[in-house]
Amino acid sequence: MTLSADDRRDLERIRSVALRFPDAEEDELQGRPLFRVGVRRFAIVNGDGSPDRPRWRRSGRSLHVATDPDERAALGQDPRFVPSPHHGQRGWVALRLDGDDVDWDEVAELIEAAYRHVAPRRLVERLDGSSATIDGPAEDGAGGAARRPGAAPA
Repeated sequence: MTLSADDRRDLERIRSVALRFPDAEEDELQGRPLFRVGVRRFAIVNGDGSPDRPRWRRSGRSLHVATDPDERAALGQDPRFVPSPHHGQRGWVALRLDGDDVDWDEVAELIEAAYRHVAPRRLVERLDGSSATIDGPAEDGAGGAARRPGAAPA
């Protein structure tokens, strides 16, 4: 996967949030950075350098997240969010990352909500007992064993 400068910048921002959460890991899906906890996916990044696949073609540079059913109606009212080509029928939404109007605080909130939606209760409770929320990384090391692709287990 060849990342553009914009892809690298946005991926680093997304990674800095997604890997703060207990047991969050980075992987790949169809050549796209994927964030998961165990086998449950919570965020995928599609970039300029992502492999060309028909179903992703119209997504452009975008973040795709799992959503909680209680949030879907509100997100569906916002034109910035569209069903993701990755499980849109299961509530995943996509947010375009092109342009200068991306609200990165909102992106962090979306990633945290997606993690909370798919993570086991014990990990959400661990998150709630740590300082690894979107406000900053855990100071006590309670953030879990976040790993990037190819990294050896801790």
